[in-house]
Order: sequence, then structure tokens, then C-alpha cells
Amino acid sequence: MVSGCTRAVPGEPVPPSVPANLALVDLAATNDVLTASKTAVEGVFSFDPANPGAQADAAAKHLTGAARTQVEERLGEVRQTGAKVTTVAREAAVAELTPGSAKVLVLLDQTSTRTDPVQSSSGGAALLVTAQREGGKWLANDIVASPTLAPVPASPGGPVAEARDSALAAARTGLEAFMRVDSNDLDGWIDRQLAVAAEPLLSQIRAGAQNTVDAVRTQGTTVTVAPDMAIAAKSAAPDLVTGLAVAKTTVTNPGTQPTERVLRITFEMTRQPDGWKLRALSNLPVTG
Repeated sequence: MVSGCTRAVPGEPVPPSVPANLALVDLAATNDVLTASKTAVEGVFSFDPANPGAQADAAAKHLTGAARTQVEERLGEVRQTGAKVTTVAREAAVAELTPGSAKVLVLLDQTSTRTDPVQSSSGGAALLVTAQREGGKWLANDIVASPTLAPVPASPGGPVAEARDSALAAARTGLEAFMRVDSNDLDGWIDRQLAVAAEPLLSQIRAGAQNTVDAVRTQGTTVTVAPDMAIAAKSAAPDLVTGLAVAKTTVTNPGTQPTERVLRITFEMTRQPDGWKLRALSNLPVTG
């Protein structure tokens, strides 16, 4: 008798399945882990020699597992220099979220100041924070700098998840079309950009194409992109998805040694009749 009550009634809609990846689907949980990860990164990677206990307190409060050792190893040299380091999480996005774990992409800026001699410098970095939920709060369990991240499997379960997953798949292909450069096929390079772009980016490409091609041809530049670009959505609506990406590239010019660069990218994807297209992208500059 009980089992008979579980059968679907003909004509009733089948309830949507809950996606395995809850990033941006469960907004409260997404915001919770974003806030926790940004707070952790800023606290554990900031250090003031006049108040060393503040960083130690942050580490005890926000870290668990391997992250404790990882942070300690990175801060060892900083303590010896006597520099004051201030870290600001500029951007963050959740790549993957379950009730008990998450992967969060964080783009941060750091300012280092010394008084003897007076010296100041600033720089940017990208981290992949693996967080886990313990005792009702999110703790950073693993922190990887300049990360790669294999594509998160598509997770059907409603319009937000569908938009997020399909847009990120298109963004991965589209961003590579912009970054991968072969000086022997510059016309093809521009054509590939045009194929993955929508307005206003489309007009920007056309307006600057000739100058870009001339400059790259003169330099003979080749750019390759490492596999598994780290990518995550910041927001997702049915027709617009914004996100972050971290890409490792190798730039080669004739007569010079290859140079490895890590790019911090913000982007916007818009749904067009023929699929998702890039409508905006830019490198995130370092501030400070």
C-alpha cells in the first residue's frame, strides 16, 4: 500500500532534479562560501610585524588540513624580511559547490611595505581555495596558487545550472580563441575571435584588428595556453553569465626565451541565437 503512493500520477509534471553543483543555484550557500573564502585569504595572507598575532589568529580561525602548512610555507620568508603585507581579495567566484565542499577561485592583490629601507611593491595572484564545511562554517582546506581546474561536469537541474554550465563551456573555448596566437596564421586568429564574440566586443575586435595583426606580425609572437584553464561563474541568468578565469600562457618571440604568464581574466557571456558568445573580457589589473 505504501509503495503505491510513490507512483507518479499521469499528467503531473515531474519535479526538477537538484543539480550536483549548487554554485549560484543555492545563492545563500554560494554567498556564504564566497565570503568565508575571501575573508580567509585576506586574513591569512596579510602580515603586520607589529601585530603578528593577527595572522596567527586568522589561520587558526579559517584554515584546516593542508591549507595550514601551505600558508605557513608561503609566509615564512615574509616574516624574515620584516615587511608588512596587505592582501585584498578583488574578485571571487565559486566553481563547484556541494553541501559539504566547494572550490572557489579568488583573484587577489597584495601590497608589501618595508621601512628599513623604505620600499613598497604590489602584485597580483590567483588562488583556488578548496573549502569544506566543519561545525557549521566554511574552512579553507587546500589553497593552490596560479591554479588549473579541469572542467566541472555539467550538472542539469534548472535554468541557472543550464546557463552556468553551457556558458562556461563556451567561455573556455572562446577565451582560448583570443589567447592562443600563431604569428603564421594571424588572419585565422582574428576570424576565430570574431566567431566567438558578440557586441560590443565584436565591434572592438574589428576596429583594432589591423593594428593588432601588424604588431604581432612584427614581433613574430606565438602564444600557447596550458590545458584546464581555471574558470568559474560569478553570476548566471538565462541569457547573461559573468565569470572569472585564470589562464597559464607561454609567450615566445624570435630570439628570446619563452616567458610564462598567468592571466587573470573577467568576462561576460551573452546567449545568442547560435549559442553563447563573449560580449566583454579584460585582464584584471593590479591595484595599489
